[in-house]
Amino acid sequence: MITLKPWWWLVATGLWLFSWCAPVWAQNPEANLSIAEGPYYADAAVDLEVAVKGFEESPEPKITFDSPPWGRLELIGVSPEVSSSIQIINGHLSQWKSVRFNFHYRFIADRTGKVTLGPFRVTQGSLKAQTQSVTLELGNVPTGGGEQRILLQIPEEPVYVGQRVPVRLQWWIQEDMVQRLVAHEARVPLFDMVDSFSFEEVEQSGKKNALIIQTPGGAKKVPAETTKGQWEGRSWLVLTVDRIVIPLKAGEYAVPAASVILEEGTRWKTSFFGERAATQTRRVRVADTPRVFHVKPLPETGQPASFSGAIGQNFSLEVEAQRSVVQVGDPIRLTLTLKGEGALASASLPVLKGGEGGLPEQDFRIPEGDVPGILTDGAKKFEVMVRVLREGVREIPPIRYSWFDPQKGTYETTESRPIALSVGAAKMVSAGDVVRNQETEEKNPPAPAAKTPAPTPEKPPVAAKGPDIASESRVDADLAIERNTEVLLGGGGSVWMWNLLRGFGYLGGVMLLGYALWWQRQSREDPVKKQQRKKAQEVLAGLQSADTPRVLADHLRRLAASATNVPRQELDHVLESLDNQAFAPDKTSGSVDPGLKSRAVALGKRLAGDAS
Repeated sequence: MITLKPWWWLVATGLWLFSWCAPVWAQNPEANLSIAEGPYYADAAVDLEVAVKGFEESPEPKITFDSPPWGRLELIGVSPEVSSSIQIINGHLSQWKSVRFNFHYRFIADRTGKVTLGPFRVTQGSLKAQTQSVTLELGNVPTGGGEQRILLQIPEEPVYVGQRVPVRLQWWIQEDMVQRLVAHEARVPLFDMVDSFSFEEVEQSGKKNALIIQTPGGAKKVPAETTKGQWEGRSWLVLTVDRIVIPLKAGEYAVPAASVILEEGTRWKTSFFGERAATQTRRVRVADTPRVFHVKPLPETGQPASFSGAIGQNFSLEVEAQRSVVQVGDPIRLTLTLKGEGALASASLPVLKGGEGGLPEQDFRIPEGDVPGILTDGAKKFEVMVRVLREGVREIPPIRYSWFDPQKGTYETTESRPIALSVGAAKMVSAGDVVRNQETEEKNPPAPAAKTPAPTPEKPPVAAKGPDIASESRVDADLAIERNTEVLLGGGGSVWMWNLLRGFGYLGGVMLLGYALWWQRQSREDPVKKQQRKKAQEVLAGLQSADTPRVLADHLRRLAASATNVPRQELDHVLESLDNQAFAPDKTSGSVDPGLKSRAVALGKRLAGDAS
């Protein structure tokens, strides 16, 4: 028999207690803050990570923190990690499970100095944890030594509100510097001024690349064209981003300088497979000079009545009629096609009802309200239903369309071609027409049909005694009296069949009446609205089946163009999120976040319902 010494009992008891208590101790909530190694610079992103342990796998813990006194601290993403294991030692089962959440944050500031971040408070039901705080000393990024340059090209002369202004951003970097390039990020304050300007992307025709630009919504990969250039006798690699800027308000806008921060590798190592990796880096910053954007309002002098806000060059308006031979009161569907070099997406039609360049009110009935249009094949099409009011109308007169030409500084006007009409009087049948028709039949009765003479009865009928009755009233009269009591009282054997048929007859009449009311309502519905609703449903179906962020954003913009009440703030937020995914790295740009797609589809349904 083996005898254990007393201290062995203490060790065994301690191990047994530890095996039972270890799972409990593993559940204690814990949160730690880690930060990338410095130095830290203004205008350069600083990455932080909050590691959370000891919480349940679901729901995701919530993190709160006090906003920093200046700068922008934003959540980049969350990566959960769950691991578990089972051990059996001497017949004793031990289970172990670890849940870890990594919250990734990014801090960006545009000034130097000390700033304190945190603490970060983590909660999940009754579980709580808190990280320590951290203080950063932000300095200026060293200026580059002439191996890179950035240029923002905007017009120096004044532009007009609503004018489509091309701007160009170029980043020049020496070819030998490309070999030492680890990372880069640009800051373009003009692109952040979304309250004063709107922006349109320009399709790049050359070799594709990407320029990473920091925005209030995070870093974006913006498509850029890559070329080679010569400057000061040296060879440079040039990344070019072209955009269209549309001023929304008049004024003088001071645009801070665009800049780019380059992370250059100073020490390298080579892996077993021959790949180079930087072991030590330094950051270098280069900036452009500040710019001024001069935006003038449109002149009020000489503004024609047919001007509806279009700005550009070489506009044209074509009008097509569904039919040209009509009667008074018949509807005519007009299709108006607008083309030109301008912002067609925001272009609208002038007031078509009366006035200069519209349709005369005494000749045409025109629906009230704005006419929505649809962009297609580089043009914008509008459909409107009009009715001719009198017989003397011989044409659909020319419709005028005016725009402002910023290059000439004047208003220009074009006219559509007239469309010939043949209008007949409306044919109406009155009660007098019916009376006259009956009188005509009485004066000119139709010839009686030939009859076969009836055989002469052998015995004349016996006249009944009593008052005189016209003989013709007794001819062919059936004076028989029904003596069947069941028939007289309605108790015949086929009465139930008659009641059943009569019930079906009533039901059929009600159904026909309901169908007539439905058909009348459908026939009164404006065909233009019906066509708009149909097109909106087609675009909505495409939105629901879309599987890329770019296609989702395109369908949302088409729905918003045909809707009247657009929740602009919500739409801009969803479109911004979709654009972020569309310009994400290649490994994620083809997929759509399910939650974001659900929001886009829900918003699309609201816009489609409003468009119909």
